[in-house]
Amino acid sequence: MLFFLIILEILVVTAQKNTLKQGEFFDSSTTLVSSNSLFAMGFFHIKDSDLSYLGIWYTYTNSSEGLTIEHPAWVANRDTPIRNNSGVLSIDTSGSLIISHNDVGHPIILYSGRGLNRMVTLLNNGNLVLKEGKVTLWQSFDHPTDALLPGMKLGINHKTNRTWSLTSWLGVTDPSSGAFTLEWDHRKRILVIKYRGKIFWTSGKLFNKDFENIRPMVEAINLNYIFKNVTNKYEEFFSYSLMIDPFLTPLSRKLVSGWRLDYQGNIFDEDRPQIAFVDNCYGYNTGASQPLYAGCELWEQPKCRNHLQKYEIQTGYFENYNVSYDNEGNIGYSDCKAKCWKDCDCFGFKNNGDTGCTFYRGNNLKFHSSGNFPKVYVLSPTNLSKKRKKSVLIIVIVVVVCLIILLLSGLLYYRRRKIKQAKKTEIQELLTLKGYTDTISELGNDGRNDLKFFSFTSIVAATNNFSSDNKLGQGGFGPVYKGKLSEGQEIAVKRLSRKSTQGLTELKNELILIAKLQHTNLVRLLGCCIHKQEKMLIYEYMPNRSLDSFLYNESRREQLTWERRFSIIEGIAQGLLYLHKLNSSETNTSRVVGTYGYMAPEYVMEGIFSMKSDVFSFGVLILEILSGRKTNSFNHVDGPSNLVAMARELWNRDAAFELIDPSISDSCNQQQFIRCVHLGLLCVEDNAVDRPTMVDVISMLGNDSAVLPFPKRAGFYSGSRARETKLSEIISVNGLSISAMEAR
Repeated sequence: MLFFLIILEILVVTAQKNTLKQGEFFDSSTTLVSSNSLFAMGFFHIKDSDLSYLGIWYTYTNSSEGLTIEHPAWVANRDTPIRNNSGVLSIDTSGSLIISHNDVGHPIILYSGRGLNRMVTLLNNGNLVLKEGKVTLWQSFDHPTDALLPGMKLGINHKTNRTWSLTSWLGVTDPSSGAFTLEWDHRKRILVIKYRGKIFWTSGKLFNKDFENIRPMVEAINLNYIFKNVTNKYEEFFSYSLMIDPFLTPLSRKLVSGWRLDYQGNIFDEDRPQIAFVDNCYGYNTGASQPLYAGCELWEQPKCRNHLQKYEIQTGYFENYNVSYDNEGNIGYSDCKAKCWKDCDCFGFKNNGDTGCTFYRGNNLKFHSSGNFPKVYVLSPTNLSKKRKKSVLIIVIVVVVCLIILLLSGLLYYRRRKIKQAKKTEIQELLTLKGYTDTISELGNDGRNDLKFFSFTSIVAATNNFSSDNKLGQGGFGPVYKGKLSEGQEIAVKRLSRKSTQGLTELKNELILIAKLQHTNLVRLLGCCIHKQEKMLIYEYMPNRSLDSFLYNESRREQLTWERRFSIIEGIAQGLLYLHKLNSSETNTSRVVGTYGYMAPEYVMEGIFSMKSDVFSFGVLILEILSGRKTNSFNHVDGPSNLVAMARELWNRDAAFELIDPSISDSCNQQQFIRCVHLGLLCVEDNAVDRPTMVDVISMLGNDSAVLPFPKRAGFYSGSRARETKLSEIISVNGLSISAMEAR
């Protein structure tokens, strides 16, 4: 009897067909089964629906009701269902793979192309492949829907420009394309879930073969993920496979795996526990302290919402409500949720499938739980009684504020008119012939400059009306644009922001100062443009872009050889020395402007600025050039807070060479590199008096035999958020241009 059963099973498996040849037909009465009997393909219905789809599913999911599949792994015609059982899959005489039907509309074309002797095969991994001989023409793995099977890819193919990503169903029983996508960010090497293009959730980095924010699987059998990420010139992708206990039977239900992005944005692996809890993301919660919110991104929220509120599905009815509808069509649960969340008067909603959303709104809204009513999503906790009291208080406050505004409006209006008239007078005075002549005389009296006023019309034409495509960067006092004058000269236009504190007097002083600066490493000022409230400085254009575009770019950083980096350090030092010969005084300011990580401690804490403050910033820049890392790119909890701290730690361990940028490690002069690290640490000393002058710096750079003092204590901070920066000058060193950030 046992022998007979084995023979019968072999005959059944042999009789199952996994291939469809050109000229053959495949209809709703036929099923393709992979040779390992793990996957099946056919036309199916979703429960309680008369719509027909072509899909691939695990064989164990086939119900006793025939081809009614709860959730297949792949759907060929998710957005074009067939309203009867007339669907037929075939490779027609021309060689195209199509689904023909008797429903209204044209045949559904999966692949179009001419050829002979083609066949489509359902492989053991669930991939449906169309081949002509040994050449693969098309495969379902290149057109994923909402499920990621082992071996499938998420990412991009650079040869074909094809991207692989998952798109959720619109609803629990609606396979059409929904609101959520699962993508692989090949630059950061993380998984990303987006809602209508907005990032909702990220997997975190891959550590010890696990992602930070993916819930580990708890299984009674040996089933583990093996994650794979590939980066080369042809493709960049993520995929996964399974580590399987070899003693388990091939058709064991526990062996199958398929990550499914559901209509709420969550990720499941078949019938196992949830992997990612995206539906809990409301734009507030992140971090390991709340596992259910791990990976949730932060974004701006309506002021009427708070982090304690969330939607809960309940059975009952609302009292004292106003109802509104959104019947715009192809919107699902997540769209209804997002619309209600943004509406401060909305406290509940229902998703009506094809008919859109129903919203429950009102100030006196109450919800009563009852099992005799349909399910509805309710915002909890609503605190409606407290909200009414707050509404009254808000109305009173608004009335008082309006009265105050009315009382002050006359005074404010008079003051604005007075200020506006003063500015108008100042502009007219500056643009008079006498003012223009005096300014040009003051700027160009040494015969080295030929500054001029540019017309606003010429600058608008040169920058294509300040097009975003021409934007070079953004400083604390405004953006900088690339332009080209009518005679062909390329320029850089520093457009001073109307919100900046720099007035016409400060602009004139800056023109006088910059015009007098003549150095090989400083860009040349061509002139200025003043038009109504617009104030602009016009520079010559440096075509090689900024140093950071080379230093922090993986594909371009190798152009910065050790010799060139050392030459850049020397060039910047020479430029700073030249600037310091203009003014050697120490100033005190109550307005700290700059970027944390580059500003000297005495400037941050006390507002004291001197030449030694520039030396501190120069020291940080040295360490960045040596390591190829930004000083504020550190986010380790237990490690160094910034690049200065890291360099100091390596120096104390006599391991300074570990700071080196790997791209120059083979060609670098090790002794010269360590000397530069030593010099950088001297420049970032905590006490300004312990830092060398720029004269000393240039001497130390040019004399390898000079004895350098031992570093005492480096000044560094953990703050990484830039406050206000001023784009001062564009410095060109050895064929490279950098934007110097001036903390003044």
